[in-house]
Amino acid sequence: MNYNELTKSQRTYVDAIRAEGPNCGIDIAKTEYSRAELRQVSMKTKGKIWIPNWITHDKGRRVGRGMFSIPEVPVVECSTVSSAAAPTPTDSVAVA
Repeated sequence: MNYNELTKSQRTYVDAIRAEGPNCGIDIAKTEYSRAELRQVSMKTKGKIWIPNWITHDKGRRVGRGMFSIPEVPVVECSTVSSAAAPTPTDSVAVA
């Protein structure tokens, strides 16, 4: 599922993770979040520790005990790099 396929309330919670996550020390570039991380976001935005059911009750989102997959959180931006500027597999990178 991608961000545009979420319901309005689901998008609101994903937006809350994006907005409040960095303030809580949560890396919003990842796709898996712990129950503790999501509770921090819920407390900041709703004043309650409850994580939305669409996350906790969806077995497809559970990746482990107290860990949930929310791949819609990282913002994916379109790249406008031309093929001439893109590195090729034979390009070398200097390592210090």
